[in-house]
Amino acid sequence: MTDQLKQFLELSESEIENIRNTTIKDRCHPVKRLLYPKDRGERDFQVIRNTERALRHLKQHHTQWLRNLKPRLLNIDDYSTSSGALGEIRALGAILEAGISVEPINENGADFWVEDNQEKVFIEVHSKQLHDKESESLEKFYNDLRNERTESDRNTGSVIAEHRTVPYGKPEKKDENVTANAISKLCAIKQREHQMSTNSTSILWLDFQDEVWKLLDKVERVLPVRTRNGAFDSGELWYAFYGWKDAPIFQDFSLDRLLNDEKKMGHPGRFRNSTKPTKLDAVIISFSRNTVILENPFSKKAIKPSLWKKLTLLPWFNFEYSYTNWPAMNLRHRIELEEEKLKKLIELSSIDL
Repeated sequence: MTDQLKQFLELSESEIENIRNTTIKDRCHPVKRLLYPKDRGERDFQVIRNTERALRHLKQHHTQWLRNLKPRLLNIDDYSTSSGALGEIRALGAILEAGISVEPINENGADFWVEDNQEKVFIEVHSKQLHDKESESLEKFYNDLRNERTESDRNTGSVIAEHRTVPYGKPEKKDENVTANAISKLCAIKQREHQMSTNSTSILWLDFQDEVWKLLDKVERVLPVRTRNGAFDSGELWYAFYGWKDAPIFQDFSLDRLLNDEKKMGHPGRFRNSTKPTKLDAVIISFSRNTVILENPFSKKAIKPSLWKKLTLLPWFNFEYSYTNWPAMNLRHRIELEEEKLKKLIELSSIDL
């Protein structure tokens, strides 16, 4: 499979060697991760398969676009550049695989547009990266570890080290915890919205297949709340788009604990901001083995049924975890019921069980 990737990307021997010689920064170089998967986990192999499927479709329909993307893929100075390019490849390939006619946009604006009944739908792709400080800290850790290993090799010893990473960054406000901070960071993605249209359907495609999201590659993150070992945790992706100001945020929350560190959202979710209404009509979230869609229940230019039928053919589309207005047209009511459930849950914590 890696030979097919080399062929699809039209990599020369010198380009391959250049990638092979890269060192770990905050992660392995994103292209090296695909070309040299030996001893890597099942998730990496799944991402390789997803990328190869996408490239197969791109070679049939958008070869020149792929060639133009090559300098970004081979960037060895800033790994986020290569990561972003791979996210665009997987998004465009997935849209093509669903049988949707799609064209890249060459000027400033969204990344792609698709035609739906002679109307344009704009799609902007974003590959979420580690928070800057976390990225810098992790890169320093790997550099120090390499130096320590070199020293230990001379002394025929061994090095054991660990590093704790908080992907969205450590909370900097006293009224935030890790979950609240993650919600805030997700809510702020592409916040300027200059890539979105005021009049046409606009979709944000979030790719979470990069190596840095290995431990968070879980579709349950789109649920309002999930449980583990008797504790409740808020779904940061659900809150980022459907949460409301002062919504209770659960992090290791338990009904039988006398004191819970209760936090509240300090801002509304992206779809619930009445002060500054979003131009965003839906979000497509791409995990390694799940593709879910969160639709804006308040949109006045929502995805039309004709396009919805094709979106269900996206690779790994997961209807049961998606929040869509289609086909029952009852998403707003569904969100209201989830809100009521979350409010009742926090009320129960004050009752002596």
